[in-house]
Amino acid sequence: MCSQGSCVMKCQITYINNHTKSIIQAEESYRSFKTYGWDVELISGLTPKTLKTHPPVIEGSRLLEFKKTNENRYLTKLSCAMNHIKFWNTVVEANETMAFIEHDAICLGFPQKWEFEDYLILNAEYVFNPPNKLGVSAFKHFKFPEKKGINSLPDDYPLPYRHENKWKGKFMAPGTGAYAITPAGAKKMLAATENVIDQSDFMLNEYNLKIEYVYPSPVKFNTENLSTSYGI
Repeated sequence: MCSQGSCVMKCQITYINNHTKSIIQAEESYRSFKTYGWDVELISGLTPKTLKTHPPVIEGSRLLEFKKTNENRYLTKLSCAMNHIKFWNTVVEANETMAFIEHDAICLGFPQKWEFEDYLILNAEYVFNPPNKLGVSAFKHFKFPEKKGINSLPDDYPLPYRHENKWKGKFMAPGTGAYAITPAGAKKMLAATENVIDQSDFMLNEYNLKIEYVYPSPVKFNTENLSTSYGI
């Protein structure tokens, strides 16, 4: 439902059950999105303890690197990936564009009638800044072009898929803290991950779907990064 450019968009905030800080941040996130009129729902995410099944992990992937070095981190990242696959199924079943929100996201504005093909980064202004992990790495000097509206990834975007498989060289998502996805995009990702998966943001790459961003960003990060995807 839209009027004068604004809409009501469904969004899912994923948190970790029985994790106090995750619950606190998710509740803060929930209040911020409700304030700006989003149709928001809190969802308890999968964890290594509740993960039951998953597609094979693609060869030459980030996930398999974790499997060799840190089993807990591997299972945690695997659970995160399956949370997205569950969400994409929800989007396809509802046949409407929806937003996936991680527990540490804070809403800054109303959803708009955004016209995009598949996948829309909602927090582009903040993904390369602390407390996000990308903001304390070699990418911290990159900034998305400040062009209002919906934009494609720029040519100097610093996150190509670097692992040795069919996705190598394609731009990938800058984390999955806050994004919207269309039913068409969700269908593409379900097809792409039917037989192989990788870490969540790695499999969300432009081999599989079109990635765009909106500026200004309607979502930012909370002040503390819990780093729960590194192992629970």
